[in-house]
Amino acid sequence: MPETNADNRRQGRRRFAVLTRWRQSESLTFGGVAAIGLVILVIHLSTWGVQTRRDAKLLTPTTCQVEKRQARARRDENGALYYRPEITILYSVNGQSYATTTYDRQTLSDDGGYVYDYPTVLKLLQPYPTGSTTRCWVRADDPTQAVLVRNASWQGWLFLTIPAMLIGFGGYLCLESIARRVFSKEARANARRTATVYPTVPTTTDTRGVVYEKRLASDAKSRVAFGAATVGAVLWNLASWGGFIFVASRSHTTMDAWLAAGFCVIFCGAGLLFACRQYGQYRIERAVGSMALEASHSTVTPGRKIKLCLILKGRIKVKRLDVYLRCEEVARFLQGTNSIVHRHEAYSRKVHTIYDVDVDAKAQQQEKFIAMAPVGAAPSFRAEHNEIMWNFTVVMEFNDGSTYSRDFEFVMLPFVPRDH
Repeated sequence: MPETNADNRRQGRRRFAVLTRWRQSESLTFGGVAAIGLVILVIHLSTWGVQTRRDAKLLTPTTCQVEKRQARARRDENGALYYRPEITILYSVNGQSYATTTYDRQTLSDDGGYVYDYPTVLKLLQPYPTGSTTRCWVRADDPTQAVLVRNASWQGWLFLTIPAMLIGFGGYLCLESIARRVFSKEARANARRTATVYPTVPTTTDTRGVVYEKRLASDAKSRVAFGAATVGAVLWNLASWGGFIFVASRSHTTMDAWLAAGFCVIFCGAGLLFACRQYGQYRIERAVGSMALEASHSTVTPGRKIKLCLILKGRIKVKRLDVYLRCEEVARFLQGTNSIVHRHEAYSRKVHTIYDVDVDAKAQQQEKFIAMAPVGAAPSFRAEHNEIMWNFTVVMEFNDGSTYSRDFEFVMLPFVPRDH
C-alpha cells in the first residue's frame, strides 16, 4: 500500500490500530452484573416486598376516632433529636372496642419511626385533629394493631430502580455479547468446520444517480433511528423529572432529601446528557444538510480515473470540506469467547477540497471532480476473518473547529494492466 501523503500528516490524521478486548469474557462479566442485580432484587422483594404484600392482604379498613395526638421525641446515639407522630385512636372490630397509639407501620414498634424533625411531625399530625373521625386499617390476624397510613414506603419503590438497571443493562449486554459470539462470521465458520478459500467481493447498496450513473451508499443514520432516539430521550426526561418531583414532594427528613438528590443526579442527569447528545446531533444534522456522492461507475479500477459529483442540499455552512480516498483493513478473530475486531487505516489521500461552503436551505450545490486510485491498491474483498474496505470520506470543518465526517463505500477491483 502507498504511504499516506504529507498533507494528511499535517492535518494530524492519526493512523493506528484499534484493538478492543476484554480481560474476562464479556458474557460472564455482563452476566455477573445482571446476577448481582437479580440477587439484590430477590433480597429486597423478600423483605420489603413480602411485608408490603402481607400488609395489603391483612389490613382491613374501618372507622376510628382520634382521641389524642402528640409528637414524641428521642435522641439517637450522636445526641441528635428526632421525632415521630403518635396518634391514639379508638375503633371497634366485631363488637370489640380497641384503643392503640399508632401512625404507620414503623410506629408499631417502640423504637421505630424516629426519623422526622419537629416541623415535619406537626405537618403529619395536622390532618388528624383531636375528636375527628377518620379511617384506619386494622390487622385481621391481630385487631390490637392498626395504622392510619398504610401506603408502602416510596423509598422501597425507589430502591427497585437499582436492581432493575443492573438487570436491564447487564442482561442486554450479556445477550448481545452471546448473540455476537454465536452469530458472528467466525462462529459460523467454526460450526461448518470449513474455511473460506476464495474471498468474496463485498456488495454495496448503490442507487441510480442523477448526475452520474451510480449514487454511492452512505453511513448516515436514518431519520427513523434519529426520531426514535429523540422520542426515547423525551420519554426518559419526562419519567425521570416526574419521578424526581414525586420523590421531592414526599421528602420529610434529611435522608429523604438525600435520596431525592441522588435520584436527580442519576436519572435526571442521565436524561439531560441524553437530551444534550440528541440536540448536538440535531445541530450537526441541520448544519450538514443532505449530502450525496455520485460516481460514473459503481466500481473503481486502480490506475484509472473515476468521475465524482458531490451534491450538497439544505442549509450547509462550513469553513472547509475535504474528500479523502481511504482504505481500511479489518481483521476478526476469536480469543476465548471474545470476538476481537482489529481495524487499521492502511491508505488515505485527499482528492478534493472546498473552502467556505455556504448553501442556502432551499438551494443545491454540485461539486464535480476526478479521483484515481493508486496502481498498487489492494482490491476490496470480504472473507470470514479479513476484510478490505474502500470508501470516500467527506470531512467537514466548521468555524468553531469541530468536524463531521461521512463515508461512502465502493468496490475496488483488482488491477488489470491496459493492453498495449
